[in-house]
Amino acid sequence: MNFTLRQITYFLAVARLRNFGRAAEVSNVSQPGLSSQIAQLEARLGGAVFQRGAGTGPVRLTALGERLLPIAQELMDSAQRLQAVARAGHSPLSGKLRLAIIPTVAPYLIPHLIPALRETYPGLDLELHEVVTDDLLAGVASHRFDAGLMALPVTDPAIIAEPVLQDGFLIALSEDDTTFLSGPARPESIETERLLLLADGHCLRDQALDICGLRNPRRKVNLEAASMATLMRMVSSGLGMTLIPRLALQDENRDNRLRIVPFATPEPSRELAVVWRRNAEAGTDARALAAVIRGLAPALGVEPLSA
Repeated sequence: MNFTLRQITYFLAVARLRNFGRAAEVSNVSQPGLSSQIAQLEARLGGAVFQRGAGTGPVRLTALGERLLPIAQELMDSAQRLQAVARAGHSPLSGKLRLAIIPTVAPYLIPHLIPALRETYPGLDLELHEVVTDDLLAGVASHRFDAGLMALPVTDPAIIAEPVLQDGFLIALSEDDTTFLSGPARPESIETERLLLLADGHCLRDQALDICGLRNPRRKVNLEAASMATLMRMVSSGLGMTLIPRLALQDENRDNRLRIVPFATPEPSRELAVVWRRNAEAGTDARALAAVIRGLAPALGVEPLSA
């Protein structure tokens, strides 16, 4: 039996995420399918590459797995360089690009991004994925995605980030909420016991907690939502208040059911960036993509960021 790039891809995903289930989700394959490919790889190597302990703790690399890890990464890098040779002479964004976008950006950006890419790069074969930040980074690192669009910071030295958009935050309340009679408001004036957030896994949740100074674990929020749409419906129903990015304002308040209060200067914000794996040949495509997204800033109601 020969090694396959699929087996190496799955190995790298598990090695990074330390979990077979999450690695299967990121790799867009069933967990039994991923486990079967890992088992075939281990049979070829003559030993286990992961310690499969009982319970829900993280999967760990064996000594054999540790030796395989840098070789597997180099194999994947070489495969990408081979693909780049095949694309030599072609213009940027003229082949397939697997792009991952975080959920608090995807529904607001995609309706603008797709027409812009079709007009400027008609030869692009775009494959879109909506995933939370941790899965996006894991997918880029394991070659599941060629590039991603997420909120900074990026702390992994293997990932390059090019800033594209500055997305400010506003306070969203129901129409009859009199908490703030007028703006601008300061983060410390938000009633923390009424603050609604997205569920764990969304980077917007962490940004809201930071802005409102809620890193003290003894202070709790009362309700959480799985999506921006649900979060805004909860707010418009009078269940509390939240922070809304300017990027989402046009879509989420199209019916004017929310009362929007600005923050005092300096307005809290998040920086969005296109990310890709260091030394990957997708860098040319990623930089071209970043330029297109940056050009959409006026239509999105946010500010462009220089490279």
